[in-house]
Amino acid sequence: MNYIIENDYLRVTIASLGAEVISVVDKETEKELWWNADPAYWAGHSPILFPACGGLWNGEYKYKGNAYKLVKHGFVRTMEFKPTDQEQYAAMSFVVQETEETKKQYPFDFSLTISYALNGKTLTCNASVANPSESEVLYYQIGGHPAIMLPDFKEDADVVGYMRPGASSVYTPHGAQESITVVRASEQGCFGGERYYVPQTEEGLIPISVDTFSNEALIFDKNQVMEITLLRTDKTTEICRIKHGAPVLLIWQMTGLLCPYVCVEPWYGMPDRIGYSVDLDIRPYTQHAMPGQVSMHNIWDIEFC
Repeated sequence: MNYIIENDYLRVTIASLGAEVISVVDKETEKELWWNADPAYWAGHSPILFPACGGLWNGEYKYKGNAYKLVKHGFVRTMEFKPTDQEQYAAMSFVVQETEETKKQYPFDFSLTISYALNGKTLTCNASVANPSESEVLYYQIGGHPAIMLPDFKEDADVVGYMRPGASSVYTPHGAQESITVVRASEQGCFGGERYYVPQTEEGLIPISVDTFSNEALIFDKNQVMEITLLRTDKTTEICRIKHGAPVLLIWQMTGLLCPYVCVEPWYGMPDRIGYSVDLDIRPYTQHAMPGQVSMHNIWDIEFC
């Protein structure tokens, strides 16, 4: 079932399947701002990733000496969430809990709440992970996968937009910002040890092009980029600004295919390293909720321009 939140500026449609945003419309122009899930390019909109972000080596992880199979990005994107409150005009929350099927892949009780709220032209996504156990620590990864429509897309174009990185925590000993490097997902959706420089223009912009994603997604894995602005092809007109609180930011388009969207994905987690299947509690950037406690995460704040 689909639900709508709105204010004077935006109308947002959220599917209960996966608690996924499937549409964001500018009410002044009636233009769609969100990716429309055209399967010719990518059939998703903005899945919630839980309890894994990215690939697991050989599709499995270990916990307390046992091996468990778990699909890439986890399973909640295919689960039906329940709305917690249908009375709010500009905000809404959805909750999902463990089932007999999820415990075959992930042996934990949990309650995951995804909350959306509008404030002006900003759409916020927050998550809370509750651990009902009285004795077991709940380990997990969580992330977002929002896809933004690129209004200047043309199939024969070289570049269909630009990205301007914002706040960074990467500095040299003398205080100057370093050139940004990333890791790349490759075999089985896992990452290798090699680091890559991010393609940038003289103005410091990252072009949205086939070449930029020729080695798969850009994975900013060390808090390098906490804010990013999407720009139209004129390099100055802003599409939206994306802020987040996650340690990892992944930017993705299909490799080898120029696309009418770009995904800007804050992750509280990382894929496995190629060749290593590890225990759940030591997967890169794994989060936790203590027994009887709730952990909170800001997934993203997207301000449309």
